Amino acid sequence: MHSSLSRYILLAKRWAWMLLVGIVICGSITYVITKFMHPVYQASTLLVLAVTTSPSTYDNTSAVLEVLPTYAQLLNTPQVLEPVAKEHGLAVKQLQPMIAVKPQSNTQNIELDVENTNPRLAAQLANEIGQSFAQFSSTQLGVVQVHILDAPIPTDPVQPKPSLDAMIGAGVGLGLALALIILFEWTDDHLVGPEEIQERFTLDIMAIVPALSRRHLKSTGETPALAEASRILSANVNVAQAIHPFKLVMVTSALAREGKSTVAANLASFLAMSGRRVLLVDANLRYPVLDQHFQLNNQHGLADALLEVWARIEVELEGQATEIPSLRVLTAGALLSNPSELLQSQLAKRLFEQFRNSKQFDYVIFDTSPLLPIADTQIIASYVDATILVVDASKTPRKIISRAKEVLSKTGTTLLGAVINKSYWSEYGDIREYQNGIQRYRPSAALTMTTLPQPSSVNGTFNTFARDAHLHRQEIASK
Repeated sequence: MHSSLSRYILLAKRWAWMLLVGIVICGSITYVITKFMHPVYQASTLLVLAVTTSPSTYDNTSAVLEVLPTYAQLLNTPQVLEPVAKEHGLAVKQLQPMIAVKPQSNTQNIELDVENTNPRLAAQLANEIGQSFAQFSSTQLGVVQVHILDAPIPTDPVQPKPSLDAMIGAGVGLGLALALIILFEWTDDHLVGPEEIQERFTLDIMAIVPALSRRHLKSTGETPALAEASRILSANVNVAQAIHPFKLVMVTSALAREGKSTVAANLASFLAMSGRRVLLVDANLRYPVLDQHFQLNNQHGLADALLEVWARIEVELEGQATEIPSLRVLTAGALLSNPSELLQSQLAKRLFEQFRNSKQFDYVIFDTSPLLPIADTQIIASYVDATILVVDASKTPRKIISRAKEVLSKTGTTLLGAVINKSYWSEYGDIREYQNGIQRYRPSAALTMTTLPQPSSVNGTFNTFARDAHLHRQEIASK
Protein backbone atom coordinates (compact mmCIF):
# COMPACT_ATOMS: atom_id res chain seq x y z
CA MET A 1 0.00 0.00 0.00
CA HIS A 2 2.79 2.38 0.97
CA SER A 3 4.81 1.56 -2.16
CA SER A 4 1.79 2.21 -4.40
CA LEU A 5 1.14 5.50 -2.64
CA SER A 6 4.79 6.51 -3.11
CA ARG A 7 4.57 5.69 -6.81
CA TYR A 8 1.44 7.82 -7.23
CA ILE A 9 3.09 10.69 -5.37
CA LEU A 10 6.12 10.47 -7.66
CA LEU A 11 3.87 10.38 -10.71
CA ALA A 12 1.97 13.41 -9.45
CA LYS A 13 5.18 15.36 -8.93
CA ARG A 14 6.50 14.30 -12.31
CA TRP A 15 3.41 15.27 -14.28
CA ALA A 16 2.00 18.13 -12.21
CA TRP A 17 3.21 20.60 -14.82
CA MET A 18 1.23 18.87 -17.58
CA LEU A 19 -1.96 18.86 -15.52
CA LEU A 20 -1.48 22.55 -14.77
CA VAL A 21 -0.74 23.39 -18.40
CA GLY A 22 -3.78 21.46 -19.63
CA ILE A 23 -6.10 23.17 -17.16
CA VAL A 24 -4.72 26.68 -17.72
CA ILE A 25 -4.47 26.53 -21.51
CA CYS A 26 -7.86 24.93 -22.19
CA GLY A 27 -9.60 27.05 -19.56
CA SER A 28 -8.02 30.28 -20.81
CA ILE A 29 -8.68 29.56 -24.48
CA THR A 30 -12.30 28.68 -23.74
CA TYR A 31 -12.78 31.86 -21.72
CA VAL A 32 -11.26 34.09 -24.43
CA ILE A 33 -13.25 32.46 -27.23
CA THR A 34 -16.58 32.65 -25.38
CA LYS A 35 -15.87 36.23 -24.36
CA PHE A 36 -15.87 37.28 -28.01
CA MET A 37 -18.86 35.18 -29.07
CA HIS A 38 -22.20 36.81 -29.77
CA PRO A 39 -24.64 36.17 -26.89
CA VAL A 40 -27.58 33.88 -27.62
CA TYR A 41 -30.95 34.43 -25.88
CA GLN A 42 -33.68 31.90 -25.30
CA ALA A 43 -37.38 32.71 -25.19
CA SER A 44 -39.82 30.09 -23.91
CA THR A 45 -43.55 29.88 -24.51
CA LEU A 46 -45.81 27.32 -22.86
CA LEU A 47 -48.54 25.51 -24.77
CA VAL A 48 -51.29 23.98 -22.62
CA LEU A 49 -53.40 21.26 -24.25
CA ALA A 50 -56.99 20.65 -23.17
CA VAL A 51 -59.83 18.26 -24.16
CA THR A 52 -63.48 18.68 -23.15
CA THR A 53 -65.09 15.77 -24.96
CA SER A 54 -65.98 13.89 -21.79
CA PRO A 55 -67.71 14.98 -18.56
CA SER A 56 -64.97 13.11 -16.67
CA THR A 57 -61.89 15.22 -15.89
CA TYR A 58 -59.83 12.07 -15.60
CA ASP A 59 -60.85 10.91 -19.07
CA ASN A 60 -60.04 14.33 -20.55
CA THR A 61 -56.62 14.41 -18.91
CA SER A 62 -55.83 10.86 -20.02
CA ALA A 63 -56.77 11.76 -23.59
CA VAL A 64 -54.38 14.75 -23.53
CA LEU A 65 -51.52 12.69 -22.16
CA GLU A 66 -51.99 10.18 -24.97
CA VAL A 67 -51.78 12.75 -27.74
CA LEU A 68 -49.12 14.95 -26.09
CA PRO A 69 -46.09 13.29 -27.80
CA THR A 70 -47.77 13.51 -31.18
CA TYR A 71 -48.59 17.19 -30.76
CA ALA A 72 -45.02 17.85 -29.66
CA GLN A 73 -43.76 16.36 -32.93
CA LEU A 74 -46.22 18.40 -34.96
CA LEU A 75 -44.82 21.65 -33.53
CA ASN A 76 -41.67 21.31 -35.61
CA THR A 77 -43.36 20.43 -38.92
CA PRO A 78 -43.24 22.70 -42.01
CA GLN A 79 -47.05 23.15 -41.89
CA VAL A 80 -46.68 24.95 -38.54
CA LEU A 81 -43.38 26.75 -39.17
CA GLU A 82 -43.84 27.90 -42.78
CA PRO A 83 -46.21 30.83 -42.06
CA VAL A 84 -43.82 32.19 -39.38
CA ALA A 85 -40.74 31.67 -41.58
CA LYS A 86 -42.33 33.58 -44.50
CA GLU A 87 -43.29 36.43 -42.17
CA HIS A 88 -39.63 36.94 -41.24
CA GLY A 89 -38.07 36.17 -44.61
CA LEU A 90 -36.63 32.85 -43.47
CA ALA A 91 -36.68 29.34 -44.82
CA VAL A 92 -38.15 26.55 -42.70
CA LYS A 93 -34.70 24.90 -42.62
CA GLN A 94 -33.28 28.10 -41.09
CA LEU A 95 -36.00 28.28 -38.47
CA GLN A 96 -35.97 24.64 -37.34
CA PRO A 97 -32.45 24.73 -35.73
CA MET A 98 -33.58 27.61 -33.51
CA ILE A 99 -36.43 25.58 -32.02
CA ALA A 100 -36.48 23.07 -29.16
CA VAL A 101 -39.73 21.31 -28.23
CA LYS A 102 -39.90 19.86 -24.71
CA PRO A 103 -43.08 18.02 -23.68
CA GLN A 104 -43.43 18.15 -19.88
CA SER A 105 -43.78 14.66 -18.42
CA ASN A 106 -47.09 13.82 -16.70
CA THR A 107 -48.52 17.24 -17.55
CA GLN A 108 -50.62 18.76 -20.31
CA ASN A 109 -47.87 21.23 -21.17
CA ILE A 110 -45.41 21.56 -24.05
CA GLU A 111 -42.50 23.97 -23.69
CA LEU A 112 -41.37 25.67 -26.88
CA ASP A 113 -37.90 27.25 -26.75
CA VAL A 114 -36.52 29.54 -29.44
CA GLU A 115 -32.90 30.76 -29.46
CA ASN A 116 -31.65 33.84 -31.27
CA THR A 117 -28.98 36.50 -30.86
CA ASN A 118 -31.80 39.08 -30.76
CA PRO A 119 -33.81 38.62 -27.54
CA ARG A 120 -36.86 40.46 -28.87
CA LEU A 121 -36.91 38.37 -32.05
CA ALA A 122 -36.56 35.15 -30.02
CA ALA A 123 -39.66 36.03 -27.98
CA GLN A 124 -41.60 37.08 -31.10
CA LEU A 125 -40.77 33.85 -32.93
CA ALA A 126 -41.74 31.71 -29.94
CA ASN A 127 -45.12 33.40 -29.62
CA GLU A 128 -45.83 33.32 -33.34
CA ILE A 129 -44.97 29.64 -33.63
CA GLY A 130 -47.27 28.92 -30.69
CA GLN A 131 -50.10 30.84 -32.36
CA SER A 132 -49.46 29.08 -35.69
CA PHE A 133 -49.62 25.71 -33.92
CA ALA A 134 -52.88 26.66 -32.15
CA GLN A 135 -54.42 27.63 -35.49
CA PHE A 136 -53.16 24.45 -37.14
CA SER A 137 -54.60 22.35 -34.31
CA SER A 138 -58.03 23.97 -34.46
CA THR A 139 -58.36 23.70 -38.25
CA GLN A 140 -56.64 20.37 -38.92
CA LEU A 141 -57.16 18.39 -35.71
CA GLY A 142 -60.11 20.06 -34.01
CA VAL A 143 -60.31 17.90 -30.87
CA VAL A 144 -57.59 19.40 -28.68
CA GLN A 145 -57.62 23.02 -27.62
CA VAL A 146 -54.27 24.82 -27.37
CA HIS A 147 -53.82 27.64 -24.87
CA ILE A 148 -50.70 29.81 -25.19
CA LEU A 149 -48.72 31.47 -22.41
CA ASP A 150 -46.69 34.11 -24.22
CA ALA A 151 -42.92 34.14 -23.89
CA PRO A 152 -41.38 37.18 -22.16
CA ILE A 153 -38.38 38.92 -23.73
CA PRO A 154 -35.28 37.31 -22.19
CA THR A 155 -32.72 39.55 -20.51
CA ASP A 156 -29.84 37.13 -19.80
CA PRO A 157 -28.11 35.10 -22.53
CA VAL A 158 -28.13 31.32 -22.24
CA GLN A 159 -24.76 31.16 -23.96
CA PRO A 160 -21.98 31.82 -23.85
CA LYS A 161 -21.24 31.99 -20.12
CA PRO A 162 -17.49 32.67 -20.01
CA SER A 163 -16.89 31.69 -16.39
CA LEU A 164 -18.87 28.45 -16.57
CA ASP A 165 -17.50 27.63 -20.02
CA ALA A 166 -13.95 28.26 -18.77
CA MET A 167 -14.50 25.78 -15.96
CA ILE A 168 -15.79 23.22 -18.44
CA GLY A 169 -12.78 23.93 -20.69
CA ALA A 170 -10.44 23.48 -17.72
CA GLY A 171 -12.13 20.13 -17.00
CA VAL A 172 -11.61 19.09 -20.61
CA GLY A 173 -7.95 20.18 -20.36
CA LEU A 174 -7.54 18.11 -17.21
CA GLY A 175 -9.04 15.10 -18.97
CA LEU A 176 -6.76 15.52 -21.98
CA ALA A 177 -3.72 15.91 -19.74
CA LEU A 178 -4.62 12.76 -17.82
CA ALA A 179 -5.09 10.87 -21.09
CA LEU A 180 -1.66 12.01 -22.30
CA ILE A 181 -0.05 11.08 -18.99
CA ILE A 182 -1.57 7.61 -19.13
CA LEU A 183 -0.38 7.25 -22.73
CA PHE A 184 3.14 8.44 -21.90
CA GLU A 185 3.38 6.22 -18.81
CA TRP A 186 2.11 3.25 -20.80
CA THR A 187 4.66 3.75 -23.57
CA ASP A 188 7.49 5.16 -21.42
CA ASP A 189 9.64 2.49 -19.78
CA HIS A 190 11.81 4.80 -17.69
CA LEU A 191 12.01 5.09 -13.92
CA VAL A 192 9.69 7.51 -12.16
CA GLY A 193 11.75 7.74 -8.98
CA PRO A 194 14.64 6.18 -7.06
CA GLU A 195 12.27 4.19 -4.86
CA GLU A 196 11.31 2.16 -7.92
CA ILE A 197 14.83 0.68 -8.00
CA GLN A 198 14.23 -0.77 -4.55
CA GLU A 199 10.60 -1.78 -5.04
CA ARG A 200 10.70 -3.19 -8.56
CA PHE A 201 14.23 -4.60 -8.69
CA THR A 202 15.03 -5.12 -4.98
CA LEU A 203 18.29 -3.22 -5.39
CA ASP A 204 19.81 -1.04 -2.70
CA ILE A 205 20.46 2.55 -3.74
CA MET A 206 24.09 3.16 -2.89
CA ALA A 207 24.18 6.79 -4.05
CA ILE A 208 22.19 9.29 -6.08
CA VAL A 209 24.23 11.56 -8.32
CA PRO A 210 22.25 14.59 -9.54
CA ALA A 211 22.17 15.68 -13.15
CA LEU A 212 24.74 18.45 -13.50
CA SER A 213 24.35 21.49 -15.71
CA ARG A 214 26.97 22.46 -18.26
CA ARG A 215 28.08 25.22 -15.93
CA HIS A 216 28.83 22.67 -13.22
CA LEU A 217 30.55 20.32 -15.67
CA LYS A 218 32.83 23.13 -16.86
CA SER A 219 33.48 24.44 -13.36
CA THR A 220 37.06 24.18 -12.06
CA GLY A 221 35.87 24.04 -8.47
CA GLU A 222 34.26 21.27 -6.45
CA THR A 223 30.63 20.45 -7.15
CA PRO A 224 29.14 19.77 -3.68
CA ALA A 225 26.39 17.42 -4.84
CA LEU A 226 28.80 15.30 -6.90
CA ALA A 227 31.40 15.16 -4.11
CA GLU A 228 28.88 14.25 -1.43
CA ALA A 229 27.30 11.55 -3.60
CA SER A 230 30.76 10.06 -4.08
CA ARG A 231 31.43 10.16 -0.33
CA ILE A 232 28.10 8.44 0.32
CA LEU A 233 28.95 5.76 -2.23
CA SER A 234 32.39 5.08 -0.73
CA ALA A 235 30.90 4.98 2.78
CA ASN A 236 28.28 2.45 1.66
CA VAL A 237 30.95 0.28 0.04
CA ASN A 238 32.99 0.32 3.26
CA VAL A 239 29.91 -0.65 5.28
CA ALA A 240 29.09 -3.48 2.86
CA GLN A 241 32.67 -4.76 3.04
CA ALA A 242 32.59 -4.73 6.84
CA ILE A 243 29.48 -6.94 6.80
CA HIS A 244 30.59 -9.34 4.04
CA PRO A 245 34.30 -8.91 3.18
CA PHE A 246 35.22 -8.51 -0.48
CA LYS A 247 38.08 -7.01 -2.44
CA LEU A 248 37.44 -7.07 -6.18
CA VAL A 249 34.67 -4.63 -7.12
CA MET A 250 33.33 -4.13 -10.63
CA VAL A 251 31.56 -0.91 -11.66
CA THR A 252 29.44 -1.33 -14.76
CA SER A 253 26.24 -0.21 -16.46
CA ALA A 254 23.72 -1.92 -18.67
CA LEU A 255 24.34 0.42 -21.60
CA ALA A 256 27.09 2.75 -22.76
CA ARG A 257 27.43 6.38 -21.64
CA GLU A 258 25.60 5.99 -18.35
CA GLY A 259 28.54 7.45 -16.40
CA LYS A 260 30.13 4.27 -15.04
CA SER A 261 33.70 5.49 -15.62
CA THR A 262 32.97 8.67 -13.70
CA VAL A 263 31.41 6.69 -10.86
CA ALA A 264 34.31 4.23 -10.79
CA ALA A 265 36.88 7.05 -10.65
CA ASN A 266 34.87 8.87 -7.98
CA LEU A 267 34.54 5.72 -5.88
CA ALA A 268 38.22 4.82 -6.13
CA SER A 269 39.33 8.37 -5.33
CA PHE A 270 37.13 8.85 -2.28
CA LEU A 271 37.90 5.38 -0.94
CA ALA A 272 41.57 6.26 -1.23
CA MET A 273 41.05 9.61 0.49
CA SER A 274 39.30 7.79 3.34
CA GLY A 275 42.55 5.92 3.99
CA ARG A 276 42.02 2.76 1.92
CA ARG A 277 44.64 1.47 -0.48
CA VAL A 278 42.95 1.29 -3.88
CA LEU A 279 43.90 0.03 -7.32
CA LEU A 280 41.63 1.29 -10.10
CA VAL A 281 41.81 -0.97 -13.18
CA ASP A 282 40.60 0.15 -16.59
CA ALA A 283 39.02 -3.13 -17.72
CA ASN A 284 37.21 -1.49 -20.62
CA LEU A 285 39.37 -3.06 -23.29
CA ARG A 286 37.23 -1.65 -26.11
CA TYR A 287 37.05 2.05 -25.22
CA PRO A 288 39.38 2.81 -22.30
CA VAL A 289 39.14 6.31 -20.78
CA LEU A 290 40.82 6.31 -17.37
CA ASP A 291 44.24 7.16 -18.81
CA GLN A 292 42.70 10.37 -20.20
CA HIS A 293 40.87 11.14 -16.96
CA PHE A 294 44.01 10.87 -14.85
CA GLN A 295 46.46 11.91 -17.60
CA LEU A 296 48.47 8.70 -17.42
CA ASN A 297 50.62 6.76 -19.88
CA ASN A 298 48.57 4.06 -21.58
CA GLN A 299 51.43 2.37 -23.39
CA HIS A 300 51.22 -0.71 -21.17
CA GLY A 301 48.36 -2.01 -19.04
CA LEU A 302 45.85 -4.79 -18.42
CA ALA A 303 45.78 -5.87 -22.05
CA ASP A 304 49.51 -6.60 -21.96
CA ALA A 305 49.04 -8.91 -18.98
CA LEU A 306 46.39 -10.83 -20.90
CA LEU A 307 48.88 -11.23 -23.75
CA GLU A 308 51.48 -12.80 -21.42
CA VAL A 309 54.07 -10.08 -21.98
CA TRP A 310 54.41 -8.81 -18.42
CA ALA A 311 57.91 -10.16 -17.94
CA ARG A 312 59.15 -8.82 -21.25
CA ILE A 313 57.89 -5.25 -20.79
CA GLU A 314 58.54 -5.28 -17.02
CA VAL A 315 55.20 -3.73 -16.08
CA GLU A 316 53.88 -4.41 -12.58
CA LEU A 317 50.29 -5.03 -11.58
CA GLU A 318 50.38 -2.23 -9.06
CA GLY A 319 49.58 0.39 -11.75
CA GLN A 320 50.66 4.02 -11.91
CA ALA A 321 50.68 6.60 -9.14
CA THR A 322 48.13 9.42 -9.05
CA GLU A 323 47.69 12.70 -7.18
CA ILE A 324 46.11 10.72 -4.35
CA PRO A 325 48.88 8.82 -2.49
CA SER A 326 46.88 5.64 -1.80
CA LEU A 327 45.29 5.45 -5.24
CA ARG A 328 46.97 3.79 -8.20
CA VAL A 329 45.55 3.24 -11.67
CA LEU A 330 46.22 0.32 -13.99
CA THR A 331 45.35 1.51 -17.49
CA ALA A 332 43.90 -0.69 -20.23
CA GLY A 333 46.97 -0.72 -22.41
CA ALA A 334 46.96 -1.57 -26.10
CA LEU A 335 43.58 -2.25 -27.70
CA LEU A 336 42.84 -5.92 -28.30
CA SER A 337 41.05 -7.49 -31.24
CA ASN A 338 39.74 -10.43 -29.18
CA PRO A 339 39.31 -9.33 -25.53
CA SER A 340 36.44 -11.74 -24.82
CA GLU A 341 38.53 -14.77 -25.73
CA LEU A 342 41.54 -13.57 -23.73
CA LEU A 343 39.36 -12.85 -20.68
CA GLN A 344 38.23 -16.49 -20.68
CA SER A 345 41.77 -17.85 -20.73
CA GLN A 346 43.50 -19.58 -17.83
CA LEU A 347 45.92 -16.66 -17.67
CA ALA A 348 43.02 -14.26 -17.05
CA LYS A 349 41.78 -16.41 -14.16
CA ARG A 350 45.29 -16.45 -12.63
CA LEU A 351 45.51 -12.71 -13.16
CA PHE A 352 42.31 -12.02 -11.22
CA GLU A 353 43.46 -14.40 -8.47
CA GLN A 354 46.64 -12.37 -8.27
CA PHE A 355 44.54 -9.22 -7.84
CA ARG A 356 42.54 -10.92 -5.09
CA ASN A 357 45.62 -12.22 -3.24
CA SER A 358 47.58 -8.98 -3.44
CA LYS A 359 48.42 -7.61 0.02
CA GLN A 360 49.17 -4.17 -1.39
CA PHE A 361 45.54 -3.05 -1.83
CA ASP A 362 42.35 -3.07 0.20
CA TYR A 363 40.20 -2.66 -2.92
CA VAL A 364 40.71 -3.42 -6.60
CA ILE A 365 38.03 -1.59 -8.59
CA PHE A 366 37.37 -2.48 -12.22
CA ASP A 367 35.86 0.01 -14.66
CA THR A 368 34.38 -2.22 -17.36
CA SER A 369 32.59 -2.08 -20.68
CA PRO A 370 28.78 -1.86 -20.67
CA LEU A 371 27.23 -5.14 -19.59
CA LEU A 372 24.67 -5.97 -22.27
CA PRO A 373 26.20 -5.07 -25.66
CA ILE A 374 29.31 -7.31 -25.37
CA ALA A 375 30.46 -10.39 -23.44
CA ASP A 376 33.56 -8.88 -21.78
CA THR A 377 31.82 -7.58 -18.66
CA GLN A 378 29.86 -10.77 -18.06
CA ILE A 379 33.13 -12.68 -18.05
CA ILE A 380 34.78 -10.22 -15.64
CA ALA A 381 31.71 -10.40 -13.38
CA SER A 382 32.40 -14.12 -12.86
CA TYR A 383 35.85 -13.25 -11.47
CA VAL A 384 35.07 -10.35 -9.13
CA ASP A 385 33.54 -10.44 -5.66
CA ALA A 386 31.03 -7.61 -5.93
CA THR A 387 29.38 -5.41 -8.56
CA ILE A 388 27.89 -1.92 -8.57
CA LEU A 389 25.37 -1.16 -11.32
CA VAL A 390 25.24 2.43 -12.59
CA VAL A 391 21.83 3.50 -13.86
CA ASP A 392 21.27 6.65 -15.89
CA ALA A 393 18.02 8.01 -14.46
CA SER A 394 17.33 9.99 -17.62
CA LYS A 395 17.49 7.22 -20.20
CA THR A 396 17.82 3.64 -18.92
CA PRO A 397 14.54 1.71 -19.47
CA ARG A 398 13.13 -0.57 -16.79
CA LYS A 399 13.39 -3.64 -19.03
CA ILE A 400 17.11 -2.97 -19.55
CA ILE A 401 17.71 -2.73 -15.79
CA SER A 402 15.80 -5.96 -15.29
CA ARG A 403 17.82 -7.69 -17.97
CA ALA A 404 21.11 -6.42 -16.53
CA LYS A 405 20.21 -7.72 -13.08
CA GLU A 406 19.26 -11.10 -14.52
CA VAL A 407 22.56 -11.35 -16.41
CA LEU A 408 24.58 -10.46 -13.31
CA SER A 409 22.70 -12.97 -11.18
CA LYS A 410 23.96 -15.77 -13.45
CA THR A 411 27.62 -14.79 -13.05
CA GLY A 412 27.86 -15.46 -9.32
CA THR A 413 28.94 -11.94 -8.40
CA THR A 414 27.32 -10.15 -5.45
CA LEU A 415 25.29 -7.18 -6.66
CA LEU A 416 25.88 -4.56 -3.97
CA GLY A 417 23.32 -2.14 -5.37
CA ALA A 418 22.75 0.63 -7.86
CA VAL A 419 24.09 4.15 -8.28
CA ILE A 420 21.45 6.46 -9.74
CA ASN A 421 23.35 8.79 -12.04
CA LYS A 422 22.14 12.03 -13.65
CA SER A 423 19.13 12.16 -11.34
CA TYR A 424 16.60 14.83 -12.32
CA TRP A 425 14.05 14.13 -9.58
CA SER A 426 13.06 17.35 -7.87
CA GLU A 427 12.53 15.84 -4.40
CA TYR A 428 16.30 15.93 -3.94
CA GLY A 429 16.40 19.71 -4.25
CA ASP A 430 16.46 20.10 -0.46
CA ILE A 431 19.44 17.75 -0.23
CA ARG A 432 21.29 19.72 -2.89
CA GLU A 433 20.44 23.00 -1.20
CA TYR A 434 21.86 21.68 2.09
CA GLN A 435 25.05 20.56 0.35
CA ASN A 436 25.45 23.94 -1.30
CA GLY A 437 24.97 25.57 2.09
CA ILE A 438 27.79 23.46 3.51
CA GLN A 439 30.00 24.51 0.62
CA ARG A 440 29.32 28.22 1.21
CA TYR A 441 30.42 27.99 4.83
CA ARG A 442 33.46 25.77 4.13
CA PRO A 443 36.81 27.60 4.54
CA SER A 444 38.28 28.50 1.19
CA ALA A 445 41.06 26.11 0.16
CA ALA A 446 41.95 27.91 -3.03
CA LEU A 447 44.18 30.37 -1.18
CA THR A 448 46.45 27.60 0.16
CA MET A 449 46.58 25.40 -2.94
CA THR A 450 49.20 25.26 -5.60
CA THR A 451 48.19 24.97 -9.23
CA LEU A 452 47.05 21.45 -10.01
CA PRO A 453 46.69 19.83 -13.43
CA GLN A 454 43.18 19.94 -14.90
CA PRO A 455 42.58 16.62 -16.67
CA SER A 456 40.10 16.38 -19.47
CA SER A 457 36.99 14.33 -18.88
CA VAL A 458 34.64 12.31 -21.00
CA ASN A 459 31.93 11.76 -18.39
CA GLY A 460 32.54 14.53 -15.85
CA THR A 461 35.18 16.69 -14.14
CA PHE A 462 37.89 15.03 -12.06
CA ASN A 463 39.76 18.04 -10.71
CA THR A 464 37.84 17.52 -7.45
CA PHE A 465 39.95 14.43 -6.76
CA ALA A 466 43.27 16.19 -7.24
CA ARG A 467 42.14 19.15 -5.17
CA ASP A 468 40.89 16.99 -2.29
CA ALA A 469 44.04 14.87 -2.45
CA HIS A 470 46.19 17.97 -2.17
CA LEU A 471 44.22 19.12 0.87
CA HIS A 472 44.48 15.63 2.34
CA ARG A 473 48.28 15.71 2.05
CA GLN A 474 48.35 19.15 3.65
CA GLU A 475 46.30 17.89 6.59
CA ILE A 476 48.65 14.91 7.08
CA ALA A 477 51.71 17.16 6.89
CA SER A 478 50.30 19.53 9.49
CA LYS A 479 49.74 16.73 12.04
